[in-house]
Amino acid sequence: MSLFTVHIFLTLFALSAGGGKQRETPGLYQGDIQLTPEQWESLQSNNSPFGSIKNRRWPNAKIPYTFESSIGENGRQAIKEAIDDYHRFTCLRFTPWNGEKNYISFFYGQGCNSPVGMWDKNRISLGEGCLTKGTALHEIGHSLGLEHEQCRPDRDRYVNIHYENIEEDWVFAFNISKNVDSLGTEYDLYSMMHYSSNSFTKVWNKKTITTKDPSKQKLLDNFGRIFGLSGTDVKQINKMYSCGEKIPSTLKPTTCTKDNDWSCQFWTNQGYCLSGDLFQRARMHEMCCKSCKDKCGKCGL
Repeated sequence: MSLFTVHIFLTLFALSAGGGKQRETPGLYQGDIQLTPEQWESLQSNNSPFGSIKNRRWPNAKIPYTFESSIGENGRQAIKEAIDDYHRFTCLRFTPWNGEKNYISFFYGQGCNSPVGMWDKNRISLGEGCLTKGTALHEIGHSLGLEHEQCRPDRDRYVNIHYENIEEDWVFAFNISKNVDSLGTEYDLYSMMHYSSNSFTKVWNKKTITTKDPSKQKLLDNFGRIFGLSGTDVKQINKMYSCGEKIPSTLKPTTCTKDNDWSCQFWTNQGYCLSGDLFQRARMHEMCCKSCKDKCGKCGL
């Protein structure tokens, strides 16, 4: 079945480690989701086409994939790094496409977008400003069957939506998807699938989302998905695909000589060495061991 885009005219906001930049992706549901006619019909009738639909999950947790010629080396590297994380923390296995009917095809298109769930051919666009590991993780997450975190039915218990700051044409990007099934996982401000605090804002310094707990606001200001998978992301994916427990008991290296990511100092200064998500805290100590050690020693690990 071929996919088509439902013309709802939303936009995707994404943040890099150094700040925010608006990137428009016209004609996509919630800014980065491609919908089929069946999915759009399900949305109209309040039947969620997302995580609860078992027949759109990838059989045996196997996902064939390929690169189209438009994807350059930077994009391929970001995708490979994202796939490495999925391999490490879930039972999902991405394999080179070998003629299978259902597969993912990565291409350099307009903005960052993906279908939701498995279809005959899932084309994931990683265009200008999208060639990062965090964005690849997010868009692949959609193809696995994940919805945006802030569309969960229980979101109003955790965040405030400031409709007065949202561009009028895009207010319904914040609609709750009433039938999303999060498989018993807790609401996750750290999730790679969560909007940032200024998504769809009229003015760059006006927030569209704030946290009920003010002490957690920085999680949305910094857009946690750039950092990578959260513990709850891992838990939900593993439940979706019957993986069992895949989070290692410890990720902290026995020795520390240098940071392994250029953005470590930024994330350290934002307090992620003391992240409330123990999985992310462990990831920080693994990836940014020198910065975390210099900042706060063992940081409670």
